[in-house]
Amino acid sequence: MDAVADGQHGVRVEISIGPVAALLAGLLVVVNVASALAIWWDKRRAARGQWRIREEILLVWALVGGWPAGTWAMRRFRHKTSSPSFIARYVLALLLNLAGISVIAYAILT
Repeated sequence: MDAVADGQHGVRVEISIGPVAALLAGLLVVVNVASALAIWWDKRRAARGQWRIREEILLVWALVGGWPAGTWAMRRFRHKTSSPSFIARYVLALLLNLAGISVIAYAILT
């Protein structure tokens, strides 16, 4: 996918998103949807007194990049928001994800 825009002083700027970046973006969307669905499903099972999704599974979704939708889902469905130990581990998974992204970006850009 290519995007072209006219910048300042008539300078033409072209941005090209290669197939790898498009694949990664699509994968990130899938991971975020799955993360939100996992939290919704866990909330639903908890309300019915049924078998629950293990917290470690929810944390793995956050670690692999599903934390934006996971955070939204926790707030939207009011699930896991009153568990300080889970929230602390979720934030740690989020920070590890961001650190990994930073390391990869640094390696690519230098």
